Amino acid sequence: MTNEVATLQPNPFESYANAMSTNRIVGELLKFAKGDYFAGQQAREIPLGTKFVAIMDQLMIGWVKWRDAAPVEQIMGLLAQGYKPKRRSELDDNDPAQWETDDETGDPQDPWQFTNYLILADPNTKELYTFAASSRGALGAVGELCKEHGKHMREKPDEDPVIKLGVGSYLHRNKAYGRIKFPILEVVDWVDKAPFVQALEGTGTTEPAEPEVVQHEREEMQAKARRRAGVKLEETF
Repeated sequence: MTNEVATLQPNPFESYANAMSTNRIVGELLKFAKGDYFAGQQAREIPLGTKFVAIMDQLMIGWVKWRDAAPVEQIMGLLAQGYKPKRRSELDDNDPAQWETDDETGDPQDPWQFTNYLILADPNTKELYTFAASSRGALGAVGELCKEHGKHMREKPDEDPVIKLGVGSYLHRNKAYGRIKFPILEVVDWVDKAPFVQALEGTGTTEPAEPEVVQHEREEMQAKARRRAGVKLEETF
């Protein structure tokens, strides 16, 4: 048992690689758009209610920097290893006058976007997906999942949550945006984490970001900037 646990713990070289990796998309990108979930380059619709195992030890958090519609830098680490993201004010490019502007509104667009990468696995096939969260709603969904997992792991640290894909909504204070839909990752069960971590280890290194991954993250960044237009940005940490 001791040897098995030891193999699941990244060594210093793996931890450094995780922090410096230019891409953490594993398997297919799972994206949430206008109330629906889609996976992969073919935008295959994933029905509401679909269940996945969330591999919590691999949750990456931190900042992604964008330039010319592409990610150019990441400062991220594994939450399970105690990684603490920097505050936005501790990063570079703090002058809005030097930022790129939104194509539609013309407003300055912060090049740094706070992002989570949550790896999910099909509970039956162990097929892997990455839920990339940078919108407020998606980050909130991951946050709620972390809250439940944090309580559960005090008694059962060897288990990961089984989540069910859902959707919620609220009326934006700016009536022009109407009703905003957001993802819900509802915990419905718990399972032994070891088989799913082992499935992840068998994938080797992560693949380079596909154009649709870049495009999806860029669209999320632009949508978030538009909703915040005219409102002072607050630091995430």
